[in-house]
This record gives sequence, structure tokens and C-alpha cells, in this order.
Amino acid sequence: MPVRHPGSVGASLAPRSGGKHRWSEHARFAAETALAVGNAIVVENVAIVTQKKGRANFATAADHAAEAAIIAAIRAHDPGVPILAEESAAIDVGRAERLWVVDPLDGTLNFSRGLPFYCVAIGYVEDGKVRAGAVHAPRTRETFVASEGAGAALNGAPIRVSTTKDVSEAFAVASLGFGSASKRGSRFVALNATCARLRIDGAAALEIAYLANGRIDLFLHEFLSPWDIAAAQIIAREAGAAVVSLRTGSDAAWNEPAVVIGNPALVRDAIAKMPLVKAKDR
Repeated sequence: MPVRHPGSVGASLAPRSGGKHRWSEHARFAAETALAVGNAIVVENVAIVTQKKGRANFATAADHAAEAAIIAAIRAHDPGVPILAEESAAIDVGRAERLWVVDPLDGTLNFSRGLPFYCVAIGYVEDGKVRAGAVHAPRTRETFVASEGAGAALNGAPIRVSTTKDVSEAFAVASLGFGSASKRGSRFVALNATCARLRIDGAAALEIAYLANGRIDLFLHEFLSPWDIAAAQIIAREAGAAVVSLRTGSDAAWNEPAVVIGNPALVRDAIAKMPLVKAKDR
């Protein structure tokens, strides 16, 4: 998969000193790489299923080609730093002081069926926190990008979360994940009965990016993988969102699998009206 960087889509992120300058540079790199790889996915459109990982959970040729291209770009940009990518072998993330986290094609099922809701997500983690990230939606040509302390942007323009404060007025997005129905039902049922409208779109990173831009008010997911949330989490946080663990009710770690995301007031209201995820339920 040939990848040509089309220019700096992260130009709105102001240069910073020290570590923050590095994070801004990583954000620019992530945005440009996600954009370039996303463009290649659209051009080649290789939706052939190559690996079945479970019911409705599989990889396509595009997943593998995109991941290889991103990994090569990261190794050239930031040599020697570990990379956690969806289609590659797992690494011990707990031992890594710096880490790149990649979802080469979030929303593979949508992509394989010709649905436009999918994205490329690239995040950078340092000292246990996401410091920079980008999410690119090829079909809408939208690139969301953020670095810690520099804010979040969509195609160069600053973005913020919505101001909806009550779950009963919220446009929410949730996912059933790949767990069994007995483990995932109660929170979903509670949210469906409480919010104004509930959708399942099938690409967590893009859903969270949409939330950062105010298109969605509330995001709920109980079975996230690290690559689903890493890049999008920093975008949401820098746009004013709270990212809270559904297991503890406190601020979520960068790789927390069960989260609720929205503006702080809305998240507080959501947690008050939904049971937390218990360890035995997972």
C-alpha cells in the first residue's frame, strides 16, 4: 500500500517546548500518516476477508496493508519505540515508557459491507497517558487530531464537545462489543431507556471523535481494546470531555476497556443513572 503524506493536517497544533513540543510533532505525524493511509484504503478498497477472529470480528486485506504501512512510517519517524497494533502480536504495554497504538482500520465490518463509517486511528502514549493522537475518516475526508495541552481540531479548526447535561436529552452511541449478551445487557438497556436517542455505528474511535466535535453527546462501551480508544481518547479530552471508567467511576486509564465519555456534567448524570460494570460481569 503506497503512502504519500499530503501535507500538514495538524498545523493548527501550536508548537510547545520540551515534551509538549514532541507531542505536537507526534500529533502532526499521526494526522498526516492516518490521512495518507486512509486515502490509500479508499483508492485500493481491498475488502477481502483474510482472517476470521470471531463472530462478526475479522480482518481484511486492507487492515493488514494499512497496518504494515503505518508501522513502517512510525519506525522511520520514531525509531525503536514499541508499537501496539490490532493485527500484530501483542506486546507488554505495561513495561513501555513510550508506545504507539494503532488501529489501521476501525470499523472493518462497515468497510467490508461498503458502509462509509470507518477510520484510521493512531495514538501516542508516554508515561502511561495518551499524549497525542489522530483519527481520519477517509469517506468524509475528516481528520481529527489532538496533543496534550494544545487542544483538538478537525481539519485544522478547533472543536469542542456538546453542552448537553441531562442523559434524557442526550444523543448517545453505545456498543455491544464481542462479549456474551449476559455480560453486556444491563447498562445498554438502562441507557436505551434513559437517553433521547441511542445508536450503534460500529467504529469506536470515530464515534469518540464525533463526540469531540459535538455531533454525539455520550459514548458508552464495555469491551474496548487499547487501539479502539487510545487515539480518540486524547481528542475527546482536549475537546473538553471526561473519560470515566465504568468499572470504578473514576478517570479512565488510556487502555480502559469500559468507559463512558461526554462533557463532565453529562457523564456524572449518566453514571448516576446506570450501574457500574462489575469485574465478575466481564
